[in-house]
Amino acid sequence: MMRFLAILAAVLAALPAVANERSTDASRLQFLEQSLDDSQGRIRLWQNGWTAVYSSAALTYAGLALDTDDSDERTLHALGSLRALMAVTLLNMRPHPGRNGADSIRQIAHASVQERLVAAERLLEDSARRTASKRRPARHLRNVLVNLGFGGLVWAMGDKDDALPFTLMGIAGGEALLWTLPEGPRRDLAGYRNRFGQRSSGAPTWRIEPRPGGIGIQFALSR
Repeated sequence: MMRFLAILAAVLAALPAVANERSTDASRLQFLEQSLDDSQGRIRLWQNGWTAVYSSAALTYAGLALDTDDSDERTLHALGSLRALMAVTLLNMRPHPGRNGADSIRQIAHASVQERLVAAERLLEDSARRTASKRRPARHLRNVLVNLGFGGLVWAMGDKDDALPFTLMGIAGGEALLWTLPEGPRRDLAGYRNRFGQRSSGAPTWRIEPRPGGIGIQFALSR
């Protein structure tokens, strides 16, 4: 009887910890959803704005290429259209993860708070990673190399005097696209980690073990 009462007391003592863990998860999720929604406007402006810029450039260059009888000009404009079209394609193949805010989290059907929390954390981390990419030398080097390649094609196939301005203009556009990536997700992720610290990665666990003279119960929060 005494052992039963001891086990019951242990279970009752653990219940507040379970409630607190669930409350913390709900607070974390609310913070993440609010952060994702707050950044959505700027991210969509970046995503849709640059898509519109490069789409317009692709159409404009294509029109100029069709409208000229000068073979060098046609080559220059055709390559300009191709370069802009490549940028549009990349923007749509790898859209910014945070462009829809927390909509995808709220649409997860029949998911627990903890499952939505894991998804929200991953989404914010992906968005912050996209922002951090503008500080990676490899991204800028790639931009330079791609535009050097297009400039080389202009030099080889068209007017050599057009190659340098064409290359520099392309590099400038790529750099502007990178450096205008919204900073919100990176700040929000840092604020989330500073406020909540390390999240428990699993559900509370119970374990009953046989012991001499009776049974024992263990309770733990997975980390």
